[in-house]
Order: sequence, then C-alpha cells, then structure tokens
Amino acid sequence: MSSFCRFPAFWRIAAILLTVAFVAACADDSGSEFGEAKRVDLTDGALSPEGSTGRTPAVEGSIRDLGFASLSGGESDTFANHLDKPLVVNFFAAWCSPCRAELPEFESVYQEFSDEVNFIGISRDDSADASLELLAETGVTYPSGWDEDSSLFPELGLLGMPSTLMVDRDGVVAEQWSGVLTAQGLRDLITEHLL
Repeated sequence: MSSFCRFPAFWRIAAILLTVAFVAACADDSGSEFGEAKRVDLTDGALSPEGSTGRTPAVEGSIRDLGFASLSGGESDTFANHLDKPLVVNFFAAWCSPCRAELPEFESVYQEFSDEVNFIGISRDDSADASLELLAETGVTYPSGWDEDSSLFPELGLLGMPSTLMVDRDGVVAEQWSGVLTAQGLRDLITEHLL
C-alpha cells in the first residue's frame, strides 16, 4: 500500500484539491494581479516588453541642480558639473543583472562619443564599495555617482532598472529609457536626441 493511501481521506482530498488549484493557476496565462508576462523583443537594440519601446515619460524641467554623491571621493556633485556637453545618465546597481550586462556596452559607446557627449553612471547600491567593484569588473571608466539616500531615482520618476536619460546641455531630459540598451540602441538614442 502506498504511503499516500495511508493518509486520512480528508488529507488526500485536500492534497488533490490543492494540486488541481495550483495547476489551474499556473496554466492561466491571461495575467495575474502582478500583470501579464510579455515576450521580449530585441529588434530595436534594446531589451523591452513586446509592444513597448522602453520609452517612459520624460521628467519636466531641468535636472541641472539635482545632486548625488561622487563615487570618486564621496563629495557631493550635481548634473550641472557634467553639462558642458549633452549628457547620458545611466542608473545601475550591482544587484541588477541587466545593468551588469549593459555596462560594457555603455563603456564602448562612451569611448566612441566622449568628444561629443558626457556620460555619468548613478549607482543605486546600498554601498559605494559594491558600486566601485562592479565598475572595476565591467571596465567602466566614465564618471560615476551614487544615489546615496535613494531619493534621486524616484524624484526623476524612474521605475525600472536599468534606466537611462538623454539630457541636453540645459539639463532638460530629451529622452528617458527604461530597460537594457545594447551598444547600437544607445548609439541610436544619442544620435536622435543629443547630436
């Protein structure tokens, strides 16, 4: 006799009902309280849900005076200090696998466009050390800061990680992108919005 048959009838029925409910819930692909799963489309050079461009509404006004901590010494910095040219701002974190994947792509594009466009990375990590380790590991050489008190990301109305901003010389966000960018996707956004 199997061990399942030795259970009282109540527990056998409860186990069967739970199994049926679990299978039914997993088989329902119409969505859930967390939203509907979507396929990923890589054709436009960026990782984004199918039917979405990855573009999110841009922040209104200038971000010139918004501040953050510098990762190269901990002193405070502002976006204004980097606006002698148009600016690419990339929010990243060591705990974010997609961020890790795109950082080498950003570095390669930075090397191509550094005469025309400034880059700055802004870390959302809990510690500066985790950020510095990730930057060293991925070979990033452009300046980076740290959203030390985690206020900058929500202040800009950003939702997903990674997030990238295309900022003109006046500090106005010309484009806001949520999701992973390949080197070509990043080149396209820079050409379209900053050059």
